[in-house]
Amino acid sequence: MASFTMLPDGVTGTNNWLNFGGATADHTLVDDDTDSSSYIYENTLNGEITFTLANPSVSEGDIDTINSVTVKVKGHHTGLGNKNLQVEQTGSGISNGSDTHSIARNTSYPTYTGAAEQYYTGESVWTYAKLEDLQVKLTLLQATASFRFTVRVSYIEVLVDYDEAGEEAVVYNATIFGTNF
Repeated sequence: MASFTMLPDGVTGTNNWLNFGGATADHTLVDDDTDSSSYIYENTLNGEITFTLANPSVSEGDIDTINSVTVKVKGHHTGLGNKNLQVEQTGSGISNGSDTHSIARNTSYPTYTGAAEQYYTGESVWTYAKLEDLQVKLTLLQATASFRFTVRVSYIEVLVDYDEAGEEAVVYNATIFGTNF
């Protein structure tokens, strides 16, 4: 089994999240693992943002089977207690549920890992075209106590586990020392 990572390359739809300077959030703040030097944040109930993803770095012909797709986020809460952050795999025809992470108060950015989804919807296995359509949506499910306290996300990645396309078997039939191999 092999894997590759897909990273955010844009924002689509509703965007309630802000960047660390207070302007509208964008993908450049969560596409590298730099923790506190770049992040997006939200503090309002149901504040959402949806990221588009860069196309797979592995060509379609190199993939035999897509085994699972997993979303990982790094985040923390600056106030007291934990806050729930919903992370969904969405996109054209993609509906496979969501993960809710209890984001803890922390000074670092721990990784929250979602379920390894084998299907993009129902019992439909992942296809290369669906990977190209994949988006990641974040929704804050609990408002923070004050505008000073926020849920911050510093990194988002999608891990794709797959089986590599095999080469055709080569059959060797040689006679060595009088025996056919």
